[in-house]
Amino acid sequence: MNIEGFVKIGTRTKELIKYLTSDDIAIIQHDDIDILAAEALINSRIKAVVNTGRSMTGRYFSRGTALLVTNNIKLYDVNINIAAFKDSDFVRIKGKDLILNNKYLFTNSCLAVNLEYIQQKHLACSSNYNSLLHEFIDNTLLYAEKEKKSLIDFGSYPEINSNINGRCAIVVVRSSESKDALLGLRSFIDNNNPILIGVDGGADTIISCGRTPDILIGDMDSVSDVGIFRSKEIILHTYMDGRCPCIDRIASLNVKYKLLAMPGTSEDVALLLAYDKGAAKIILIGGHNCMTDFLERDRKGMGSTLIAKFKIEDRLIDYKHIKKLQDLVGINEPLHYSDNEGDLLWMKM
Repeated sequence: MNIEGFVKIGTRTKELIKYLTSDDIAIIQHDDIDILAAEALINSRIKAVVNTGRSMTGRYFSRGTALLVTNNIKLYDVNINIAAFKDSDFVRIKGKDLILNNKYLFTNSCLAVNLEYIQQKHLACSSNYNSLLHEFIDNTLLYAEKEKKSLIDFGSYPEINSNINGRCAIVVVRSSESKDALLGLRSFIDNNNPILIGVDGGADTIISCGRTPDILIGDMDSVSDVGIFRSKEIILHTYMDGRCPCIDRIASLNVKYKLLAMPGTSEDVALLLAYDKGAAKIILIGGHNCMTDFLERDRKGMGSTLIAKFKIEDRLIDYKHIKKLQDLVGINEPLHYSDNEGDLLWMKM
């Protein structure tokens, strides 16, 4: 595979995506490309992706890498430091060689990531799976033990204006399926007026469906300025010591916000907030469930998620599982619900 063009560079793929056009070659530094990043790169219609990291390390199966390749996006792993590139550089890849600005030659530095390569890595992932699962479970139980008291007995929520008690809450996490899932619930939302809670970029998903987030909760690292301004209430999820990497950003936007120091992921915190404030049912859209979901977020365990789901019990309805069942039995129409608030009932079979 040969390719040439001008580049845009980013060490954080989700930030770089905002600036990409169809004429660009994206230069990233991303081990085990996650599925959200891959879908955003595909939607950017770029010429190619040049990765100074390892698109598939073999530690676990990188769903994003496979998605890029199966969507015919040219993908190269290069043994070159990302600092060698700058925006608008001209890059030409010929075989295994990379030529920078028609001047610098990096010989034998490029690996074309293709289906054959992915299949080889898949075998390595399969042989590594059991040991990785042992490690993941050990970390999950370790952090569950550390965090269980704080999460089970937590009572230091800020005062909120939204009345959740007795109502259904829909918690939206940014994912590739979230928008379609939320659109599939439009009649339920119209009839029952549930509380809409966006977790970081989930607020943008809510807005893209023509709705307004009642609550935005998270560390604000993936939500747009529009998502922040349009949300009725903002809860900034901080570390237990009060630190939050994005607090300067929020302060600069001159919006009102409340602080919530609590262990766990922002997704877990949103679920527990809805539960502890008395939600009758909680529908989770775009949530994280399996080991790969967490590894893609660079999380080595899921202790807080385990505790949150144990605590919430049958009030929680995970839309992802319903969608999988829907796909399995071949239902293409939206799900149907009763008009009774909080009741997720039956699908038309």
